[in-house]
Order: sequence, then structure tokens, then C-alpha cells
Amino acid sequence: MKKGKKLISALVVLTMVASMAGCGSKSSEDSSVTDNTSTVSEDTQSSESEVSDTAESGKSYVIGFTNSYNGNTYRQAMEKYMNETVEELKASGEVSDFIIAEANQNNSTQVQQIQNFITQGVDAIIIDPGSATALNGAIEEASEAGIPCIIINDGPVDSTADLCYQINFDTISQMSALTEYVAKAMGGKGNLIELRGTAGSQFDEIAHQGVMEVLEKYPDINVVAEIYTDWTGSKAQSELASVLPTLDKVDGVVTQGGDSYAAVQAFESAGLDLPVIGGDNRGYFLKWWANDAPKGYDTISVSSNPWIGASGVYVAVDILNGMDVPKDMTHPFGIVTAEQVGDYADVADEDISCPTYDRDWIRENLYQ
Repeated sequence: MKKGKKLISALVVLTMVASMAGCGSKSSEDSSVTDNTSTVSEDTQSSESEVSDTAESGKSYVIGFTNSYNGNTYRQAMEKYMNETVEELKASGEVSDFIIAEANQNNSTQVQQIQNFITQGVDAIIIDPGSATALNGAIEEASEAGIPCIIINDGPVDSTADLCYQINFDTISQMSALTEYVAKAMGGKGNLIELRGTAGSQFDEIAHQGVMEVLEKYPDINVVAEIYTDWTGSKAQSELASVLPTLDKVDGVVTQGGDSYAAVQAFESAGLDLPVIGGDNRGYFLKWWANDAPKGYDTISVSSNPWIGASGVYVAVDILNGMDVPKDMTHPFGIVTAEQVGDYADVADEDISCPTYDRDWIRENLYQ
């Protein structure tokens, strides 16, 4: 993990110039995913010779993707971006098939899915991991079979396999930026709730570390509740509804994503004053902040970027084409400030505000 304010400043600038990308829920048109493994792309009509003529390397690849969780709009947006990128690479002849497997928060299932991909003989495996350690053996098996594994979104994993590549967020900086802003907006004191993700996930552990590192500077801020939400609004709202009556005044809420607007609803439903709630770039929250929040409501909105899924597809194909790709890559996250939130007053409820990129950007920025 890289740390430093230079990265945060650069990302703020990047986000200010980036356009809004809509990321809706996954529909049947995007994929036909079952509980385990299924093919999500239609067969192309091109012959093998036509594929050879159009592909950069003369080869057309089969890529597998195992997703530890698909139960929120962020993950669904990530899969949507992946499918769109696959269609682009199918048109160029570089990808012939894309297979998605949903692990439903079961690490043993995810191990089996990786092993199934090895048996099927896919060319590369993209992994959104449910654990930093549980998949290491399966990743090593894939590497020994000559199949590169590209870790995205919820890493890093601890694997030292030769063909393990990782694209991660600087989660420490992401959560530090959000927590620092909320802490200052609270005046450096008071009671804070931390809404966490999925218990045991590496992203959640690192995100929590980022929160705690900032709060060490604010001894007068008390964390009065830590609530696991699985990054979903429904669980966040129900959990908060049961916790809020047991707490004294709450002055701030830090979230990881998918649950910020649910926190707003929970406080409003309880008839309580709104604390400083760190946003998550979801359309629900941004629309509320832009249109319905109390005048001058002071916060910031920060989130991981679901475009990392598309980045993983591009990286997988570049590795297979023999391009020199680093083992560890850092993907930018997204920030929306009070000065920018008016731009999102009409965003769709399920959309996620995030910059998107192209293949050249991936090569020029992630491969450094």
C-alpha cells in the first residue's frame, strides 16, 4: 500500500475533471449468472481466422472471473463494466469467452471456482477475493498450470505465486481522506459510528485500519458502534435502527460504501439530528446531499471505483499478450466534494459517481 497526501490531492484533481459514469444494477441483459459458474457472453459469429486477423496477438482468450460477492450495486456495476469491456475485446478478437462465478461470501466455494477454471483450461482468472489467505493454495495451483490470476477490488491477497498480479486501491488513503474530513467537521470531538463492510474481508480490514490511524490523532472522538453492513443499504438501515436507541448523541458516521444514504434514512426515521455522514458516491446519497440535505451540510463523499473490474480485464489480456505488467498496481478511487455535488443533483438512484478510463490510460498509469 502506498500512503501519502500527494496521491489524495492528485485523485481530487482527477475526480474534478472526470465525467459521471452511470452504474446500474445487473440485469438479465448483462449476464446470465447462476449460483456457481456460467458463461455470460454470447458466441461470436467470427471464424477463427477472422479472430486471428483482428486480435493484437493473433489469439483469442477465455477469461474466468470469480466474484466473492454480488449482493450490492457496486459489485453489479463492476460486473457491468467488465462485460462492456469484454464486448469491446470480443469485437477486436482478443477475447472469445468470459465466464463469471459468484461465490456468495463462501471462501471454500471460491476456491472450488478457481479450481474449476483450471480444469476448464481458461487462459486467465480474475479474482475479487473474499479472503487474504484462503485462496492462496488455489492461486498457486493456477500459477503452476500457467494461468495468471489477477486480483481486483478486495485485495491484496498474501499469495506469492509467480503468476499472481494485484490491482488494489490505496484503501488506507481512501478511508483516511474520508475519516479526516468527518473528524474535522465534528470539531475533533464527539461520538462516531463506523459502518464497516463484510467481516473478514481484506478490504474491510484495511479500510478499518485507515479509519483507526486517523482517529489516533483525535482522542476526543469516541467510536460508539462498529456495524457490519456488507456494503448494503438495507442491512445498514436495519442495524442502525436497532443500535441508535441505545446510544447518546451521534456526531459523525464513517462508511465504506453502499450505506451512506441508509444512514441518513435511519437517523431521520429515528427523529434524530443528522450527524456528519461520510458519503459513498452512490446516487441515493449524492441526490439527497445536492437536493434535500440541510443547507450548508458539510461532508465529503469518497468511494472505491467499480471500473477496477474493467481494468482487470484489460490487464488480463495484456498479460496473456506478453506485455510487461507489474505484479502490484494501485487503482485510483473517486472523491466528490461540496463544490462538486451540485453536478450530481439528477443522478440515478443506483448510479455510482466514478471516473472511467480506457485501455491507453490503464497502460500509461497502472503499469508504472
